[in-house]
Amino acid sequence: MVSERDSDDGSSRRRLLASLGAGAVSTTLAGCADMLPDGTTSGDETGAIKGDMATDSTNWPAIETGEVLSDFETLEEWTARTGELSAAPDEARLGSQAAVVESDEGTAGMELRFPDGLDLEGWDVSMAVKPESADRIIVEFLAPTRRERLSSIRVVPDGYDGWFRMDCGYQQKPGDDPDLSNVTGINIIADGPEGGPSKLLVDDLRRTESASNGAVVLAFHGGHDSHYEVAAEMLAERDWRAAVPVTPERIGDSGRMGLAELRELSERGWDICSLPAVSTPLPNQPADRQRVVLETARDELASDGFEDGSRHLFVPDGRMDATTYDVVRDVHESAFLYSAGTTSVPPTEMHMIPFIWGPALHTGVRRHLNISDQYDLLTVLRIPRLVDAEDVGVDENRMSLDDFGLLLDHVEHRGLDVVTPSDLVDGTLDLDGDEPPIGTRPSGTLLEAGQSHTFEGTGSGESPTFELDDGVLVTTVSHDGEEIAVDVTKPGGLGRNENLLTTSENATGESIMAVDDDTYRLEVDADGAWSIDLSQPAVHADDLEDLPVEASGTGSAFVGPLWTDRDVRVVATHDGDGTFIVDGYGADGSREVLVHRTGEFSNSRSYKAGGPVWLNVEADGDWTLEISDS
Repeated sequence: MVSERDSDDGSSRRRLLASLGAGAVSTTLAGCADMLPDGTTSGDETGAIKGDMATDSTNWPAIETGEVLSDFETLEEWTARTGELSAAPDEARLGSQAAVVESDEGTAGMELRFPDGLDLEGWDVSMAVKPESADRIIVEFLAPTRRERLSSIRVVPDGYDGWFRMDCGYQQKPGDDPDLSNVTGINIIADGPEGGPSKLLVDDLRRTESASNGAVVLAFHGGHDSHYEVAAEMLAERDWRAAVPVTPERIGDSGRMGLAELRELSERGWDICSLPAVSTPLPNQPADRQRVVLETARDELASDGFEDGSRHLFVPDGRMDATTYDVVRDVHESAFLYSAGTTSVPPTEMHMIPFIWGPALHTGVRRHLNISDQYDLLTVLRIPRLVDAEDVGVDENRMSLDDFGLLLDHVEHRGLDVVTPSDLVDGTLDLDGDEPPIGTRPSGTLLEAGQSHTFEGTGSGESPTFELDDGVLVTTVSHDGEEIAVDVTKPGGLGRNENLLTTSENATGESIMAVDDDTYRLEVDADGAWSIDLSQPAVHADDLEDLPVEASGTGSAFVGPLWTDRDVRVVATHDGDGTFIVDGYGADGSREVLVHRTGEFSNSRSYKAGGPVWLNVEADGDWTLEISDS
């Protein structure tokens, strides 16, 4: 038991969760020289060649904005990587022919090279594609080599074999940092069914100017009570708006928002979007029946006062074929489909915008958000019902309040704009494209000394409440059991727990985190006697260490304070079997989760730093960090 205990801590959102029931002119760029009428060649600073203005007719999904990288009127600049490459005149979307790459094997690919380099910094790339036999479409940008590549991967819906436009938002950066000002090649790859065949048609590869800032759409699927009672309040604190895809027949059901709550959110600028109920997947229904399903749900939402939101569809069950796609384009102004990857802001393809699973915070979501920040792209997140962490079962359609809070903190720290589907369609994006200024190295005292507290106890329990000042909190833990986990929470606040320290097989450990002026309480989970010392040390400019920095250790510890101008690259390794966590904390109170994995780890992460920072490590084995300017 803890030495003192205060049971009268007030209410929290955690108790509330429990009560809820657990257009520019088009030009042409090519990879090789185009002859002008006088027999000369024309080039630009990218190393690519700028040809005549495209005047040929276009058929969707070809578009007319931006600059054409390849119109496939000649295939001489392209090379088949695997399979065979040929012209497809009957499939032309732009000009007189498309290209088709196909193979009897499971993969077919083609490549375009830019010997003098192509500048894609500040540009997004998209193309018209028709996956006649492809499960995935992969586009690689060599910047300048394959080791510094960026990859875009689009999972093709089962049974989809028609045309659509693919926005090549990045989602993988497997090697060193790419240099998009020097792209030397583009690879287009079709992954077909196992054993083949694979076949992909391509046309109208072009670049369009990227947005001034990255963005995110938060989609609260189903309109659950916790989305209104908890999430809406947390978004209102940041002046953010979101989307709520709802099934009209389920509005007001047990555990879901009613019309009054949805109308209140709509008045705040939220989009109440369509999520039709289907007993049979749309592609398995006749086209006229699909139209009835979509139009009925849309019109019911519009009649309830949600005209703006009803224009946007979240495709039920993630199922879409070419017929469904055509019907969706007729009925809705935008459509979101469960897939993977980032996309442009706004997308050139408005009816197959990918969204990903929000609760996968540590297994993909943070990476997507970081890439959206780095390359000014859009990530769309599906947020299910919010519950306490202990009520999230394996593979359940739920997200813990703790992870949701971390998600919002990460979006805010990365400086992403939170937008709605209507913002994308209506062009009402108000993106914050200003880069934070490089700070001046401070002098004197950065943080004054604050509070200090000591708690002792045996086993699991809660501490009395205590006060902390703005600054950083250093925690030193000793225990004589096998494992101890220490969380900190604000009893009258969000109901979120944040882990201070978890250690096993080590008798002592220490950690650091940023805190603000408030009342706190510790929650301890231990199997033996323990002692916890909390201190808020003063931090002086003379304490700051310049990059690069290398550090190593065993178990829980922290590194810093470090001086950082802006973005930082962190190379981390871990050889333990348990959880490995690396968090970055700033003297300004910011936090970014850099690593949250289990078992051995060896990889690099970007950290949006700037100013004095600390890196906090939670580990059960040996670890190393290499910290350098990005």
